[in-house]
Amino acid sequence: MIFQSCLLEWFEKNQRPLPWRKHYRPYEVWVSEIMLQQTQMDMALPYFKRWMKELPTLKTLAESDEKKVLKLWEGLGYYSRARNIHKSAKEIVKKHDGIFPEDFDTILALKGVGRYTAGAIASIAFNQDKPIVDGNVLRVLSRLYAIKKPIDVSKNKSLFWKLQEKLIPKGKARYFNQAMMELGALVCTTQNPSCAICPVKKFCKAAKTSDPENYPVKQNRKKSVKVTASALVLQNKGKYLIRLRPLGGMMGGLWEFPEWKLTKNTPMNASQILNKTKRLANNEFSTEPLEFLGTIKRNYTHHLETMHVFRAHLTQPILHSRSAKWVAKADFKKYPFSSAHVKISSFL
Repeated sequence: MIFQSCLLEWFEKNQRPLPWRKHYRPYEVWVSEIMLQQTQMDMALPYFKRWMKELPTLKTLAESDEKKVLKLWEGLGYYSRARNIHKSAKEIVKKHDGIFPEDFDTILALKGVGRYTAGAIASIAFNQDKPIVDGNVLRVLSRLYAIKKPIDVSKNKSLFWKLQEKLIPKGKARYFNQAMMELGALVCTTQNPSCAICPVKKFCKAAKTSDPENYPVKQNRKKSVKVTASALVLQNKGKYLIRLRPLGGMMGGLWEFPEWKLTKNTPMNASQILNKTKRLANNEFSTEPLEFLGTIKRNYTHHLETMHVFRAHLTQPILHSRSAKWVAKADFKKYPFSSAHVKISSFL
């Protein structure tokens, strides 16, 4: 039995019952793929189900306001991707009467859609013979052929796309591409791959070596940079000050409790935070002693951040800019926050 037949037979019996696999609607496939670029399957599923409950069609997404879209995306990170989905939905409604385009180049031209996402939509939703290569497929191909060329070197990436395209059985791209990803997720894992139960072990060159974990090969392993930050919860009569992050910057358009990065080796102390607090409102109010609420760890783009969170009760609340609001805790659900600031709200 050839490789493709073995893999497809395994996939038919072992595929996970994912919600977008029920009908393979293009809209659902698109949203799921963007979410899965952000996080693992277990975390993506509740996000997907909540999104589809609130925005079940392209039209409802296109007609929704950005604030709601970002709130549904809250915690996934890279919020520009949520904005791109929103903008593309509007474009599809306007240019294609709300019908998701089948043409590959038209899909690729949608804002925020690259080669991988376009291939995923074209192959999974429309069963077109287009390859898709994500981290799982890269790992499977690297081990299958024992490829020693580093996967993180740009000039080598075309090799994997060509290999995947050649392997696709004509007319079966929908299931073959998913089978390759599913194999990487469930069997051919990064660590401790389950070679003993792999349905395509007899075709795999890395499985015949003493350590298949040597594949895929990577040339550049980026080191994480440690960052220290602080956040301040300003409270007055049951309301809290939140501010809007500037559009165009990191996490732009999200709301937050005032936060700032600390310079390297700066000691964290209440006096420093209090001075920063006063500058936030031009020294026009006084505060009670600061209360330490806790510490939050977060990772993003090769940064390991430690955020120290404090609270101050204000005697004279001041709305010092158009992008700042005093809101009750019950109203937090109306504003999209980053995952770190969602955790801050849980301290209150």
